[in-house]
Amino acid sequence: MEREDLGLYARISRLGFPKGYPGKVLLVAFLGAQAPLIAVALYLVLGSSSGLGEALRALALVAAVTLLGNAATLLALGALLVPIGLASAALEAYLEDRTRPELPAGFPDEAGRLMAGVRRAVEHLDSTITSLEGLSGSDPVTGLPNRRAGEERLAEDFGRARRGGGILTLALADVNRFKTINDTHGHQAGDACIRHVADVVRGNVREGDWLARWGGDEFVLALWDSSVFASPGAVLGRINNALRESPARLPGGEELVLSVSVGGCRYAGEEDVRELLAKADAAMYEAKREGRAWVLAE
Repeated sequence: MEREDLGLYARISRLGFPKGYPGKVLLVAFLGAQAPLIAVALYLVLGSSSGLGEALRALALVAAVTLLGNAATLLALGALLVPIGLASAALEAYLEDRTRPELPAGFPDEAGRLMAGVRRAVEHLDSTITSLEGLSGSDPVTGLPNRRAGEERLAEDFGRARRGGGILTLALADVNRFKTINDTHGHQAGDACIRHVADVVRGNVREGDWLARWGGDEFVLALWDSSVFASPGAVLGRINNALRESPARLPGGEELVLSVSVGGCRYAGEEDVRELLAKADAAMYEAKREGRAWVLAE
């Protein structure tokens, strides 16, 4: 059911031109401003007793002044419509890749309240979604355990290792050049790459090992045992080989070979989660600096 107060907007929209809302406003303003000019022109040409030459000169003067005024008016209207465009773009960006808007607040008119309202609504929605994701324990992009669930799992694994249940190595993996991928191919392609890395890693670890998405392009991998086949070095080598041999397919059909930099550290029975993660993080950045696939800290 169409609202009556949207009648003019709906009729112009059905024309198909202009497509953008600012264009519609500028078109109406331009046509409205030309109506007096057309009336004056008809009067001067048809009703003037001064002669056609003088009428045309007067008409040219009126036309020049009117066009200059129209140009200034259209520029001002375009600038005044910027808040609407910003609010619309902010909503689209959040729906596409959950980018939180940086919209200004403090303007008291309708356009200012629109920007402030969009910002508050998106921030509230994002906070609610983040809370629900945390409660679910599952990362929405990969289906892996999220950071909260991963920390709970690590606490259990630390207890198991202290009881002599096996040798635990904690690894932190970071997707190389991920920001460049996002900037070049878009955030949907970035999500596709994150899912691909998650699938490859899951396919190259033992059932007793596990993977969690720590945030952004970072993953935490818990590796058990120290047999030749399941040693951390062997596992990490298989992961990087598998990534080289199986490119990620982007939404547009393009294929992209990915790699990860991994830093790992064996749990000695004394560190807490933060300390072990800090050691793994330092090893990961060492791997990046040296151009190596992985580094295991001593």
